[in-house]
Order: sequence, then C-alpha cells, then structure tokens
Amino acid sequence: MNLRRICQSARTAASLNLPLRVDCLMRLFTVIPAVLLALSGCGQVANVRSLSTGYIPPQSGETARIRLLTDGLVRAVPGRDCLDWNVPGAGVMASAKSGFPDHNGENLGIAGPIYSLAGSVSSELVVPANKPIALHYLGRLQYARQCARTMTFVPRPGVDYRVQASMSADCSFLLDELSADGMQWVAVEPKPDGKVSMCHAMDNF
Repeated sequence: MNLRRICQSARTAASLNLPLRVDCLMRLFTVIPAVLLALSGCGQVANVRSLSTGYIPPQSGETARIRLLTDGLVRAVPGRDCLDWNVPGAGVMASAKSGFPDHNGENLGIAGPIYSLAGSVSSELVVPANKPIALHYLGRLQYARQCARTMTFVPRPGVDYRVQASMSADCSFLLDELSADGMQWVAVEPKPDGKVSMCHAMDNF
C-alpha cells in the first residue's frame, strides 16, 4: 500500500472544495477497514489448521507429564499463557471424536489412581516445565450450545498432573497433581486463573 499515492491527489480535493487533509483522511478510512479484514483472517486460518495438527511434545529441556481425560477435544499451546496456534508444537492432544489427529491411548506409566469419564478418552503426554501451557477444550454439542473452556498453568519439573476436561460441572477443566508417594491426586488451582485470551488481539476476528 502506498499512502503517499493515496494522499497526493490535491487537485481532486480542490475540485470537491475539500481541504487536502480531509480528502486524505477520507481515503484512508476507505482503505484501512479492508486491510484490517485481510489481516484478521490469519488467526482464524491458524485456528482451523490446529484442528488437523497433533500436539508435539518437547524433545529437550525440563519437562513434566500430564494424564489427560476428555469427552471432547483438547488442544494445547506450549510455552504460552494465551492462545496462539502458530506456536511450534501447538495442536490436538486428545479427541473423543474420530477424524482428528490425537495421542489417544498413549501411556507413559504415570502412577496414581486411574479414573474414567463416560464417553471419554485418555492420554499421557510430556509437556514443558517451568513454562506456561495453555489448554483449550471443545466439548460436545448439547442443547444447541457449544461448550468451550480454556485453562493455563505452569507445570513443575518432574511432576505428574491429571487434567480432566468434560461437559460435567458446566463444561470444566479440573487440574490435579500427583502426591509425592504416588498414591493420590491432589487438586491444584491453575495459575493464572480466569479466561485465557488470544495472544494477538486480531486473532479474535
């Protein structure tokens, strides 16, 4: 885009009895919405692409492990406390619905009581430690309503976690940490709490 070319039409402005500055602004207000519309599509393209991309566990560095149970589809963005589907490694962790890439049934030998959810799938995955990870849950349709939730937390090195994402409890994420003796799961409050937003504001459109 050449803004000088947009604003250089002084004779046109004069013929309309408009000051040059006003004419320039009018032209800019015509062009800018089109530019914003074009840019806003980038985030949504990445969002859709992430549904056909599997989560990629880290190959080095400090790590933790997650046992994931879900009756829907869970995606992850490693190293972020916000959603950015262009981040390397971001993608689907597990999906109760066929047709998506997933890690369903993977077993890392995590200890602790094993629980199941009706209609759910499970997976055990390695995640980066000492860095935030953002999780996005997309649930099944119910009463013509789409269930979606987000969560972020910072895994500690060498610790095992359990993440449950389900329609129960009004479409929720539940986070637990395995006790030191490996005998029980202890509830953990995700930090930071609250809704996880998009890393880039334009990706909301």
